[in-house]
Amino acid sequence: MHRSILLLSAITLFAAAPLIAGAQPAKPALYTADQATAGAAAYAQSCAACHGAQMEGVAAPALKGSAFGEMATAQGLTASALLDVVTNTMPQSDPGSLKPEEYNAVTAYILQQNGYPAGTAALAPGAAGIKDAKITP
Repeated sequence: MHRSILLLSAITLFAAAPLIAGAQPAKPALYTADQATAGAAAYAQSCAACHGAQMEGVAAPALKGSAFGEMATAQGLTASALLDVVTNTMPQSDPGSLKPEEYNAVTAYILQQNGYPAGTAALAPGAAGIKDAKITP
């Protein structure tokens, strides 16, 4: 009986730990699942050579993981700003060479790989919520 109470107490404590530590709010849904799937293909073709097949960073910075999260936090990066950077500066060897929907899709894929959930509205410049959505690790 004492073991049951101890176990229940431990489970309750661990379950409440994120609340006590000030858990981050849920990440917003800013893109569609189809958009992220299209983004994965465009990323593999146009981005992976520099940013790595797993977004780990090769000749260019990582686009997921702790290094990306630290950079995004330090810069106060929003989804809107990320989309702007991707659209206006990538690929570095030929900026602006992708179609607008491909840039949107690649950015959706980056968000997906950083733990953002898919939603019902596609990511696009000026879309609801992207100006205020901070990129968090």
